[in-house]
Amino acid sequence: MATTIDPLLFSGSYRTEAAARRQPSARTFQRRRRTVGAIVVFGLASGLISTGAFASDPAPADQIIPRSVVAQSGDTLWDIARTIAPTGDISELVHELVRANGSHIEAGQVVRIP
Repeated sequence: MATTIDPLLFSGSYRTEAAARRQPSARTFQRRRRTVGAIVVFGLASGLISTGAFASDPAPADQIIPRSVVAQSGDTLWDIARTIAPTGDISELVHELVRANGSHIEAGQVVRIP
């Protein structure tokens, strides 16, 4: 009865030529590493991009919006509204400022912010 040696359990001279052919080449390992690397980079990039895709709160909790402002010389309600809300449509905020303070402001006047 002939004894066969399992090529997966023993290394070195016990390996057969068929077992040596089954091992991936260095180029195969490089392709696999590149593929895994590309998947990791794509996953991280998509995670970072998707977190920025959600709308943010227009007034974050750490941002303190003043309840009043002292008008400076040359200020208008539109300027004050743009200071309060630097981006977006401020027309509704200007209407609220007019309701709270009147349509005319003077330098030194305390402008209430609704």
